[in-house]
Amino acid sequence: MEKQPGKISKILVAIDFSAYSRDTLAYAVETADLTQANMVLINIINQKQIDAMEKAINAEYSNRFDLAKFLSEEMARRKLKLKTLIKGIPAMDDLPVKIRIGHGIPHVEILEAVKRENADFLVFGPKGWTDLKGFLFGSVAEKLFRHSPVPVMSVRS
Repeated sequence: MEKQPGKISKILVAIDFSAYSRDTLAYAVETADLTQANMVLINIINQKQIDAMEKAINAEYSNRFDLAKFLSEEMARRKLKLKTLIKGIPAMDDLPVKIRIGHGIPHVEILEAVKRENADFLVFGPKGWTDLKGFLFGSVAEKLFRHSPVPVMSVRS
């Protein structure tokens, strides 16, 4: 079956657990309900966080950082956090939702997920945990706006 132009059938929702996450998810749910679209929730463990953990642990306990263990535990923690966020939005009970947790450079991983999941709409918050470096060199949201192959929506509170 060929996809109709402009039809939203799968929404990728990038959740970063910032103050905007609940509103972002609620708006995506409303959009999915109106369009009868499936939803994929994605959260990315930032490579900067992984590198910082590795540096901190190895500084304290020489070469003890276990990447596989860290990722496994962090992915499980974030999956639980996403499930808790979902439970707080009653309209989600009737929608098909997949949860994906990834790791790497957030905008790169989100754009790859758009392709991998065959999403045709991307929803995210206006900003997350941005620091001065992010301000100077471009935020994740800005990079998603510039490079997304599908329409995007940034939800403000």
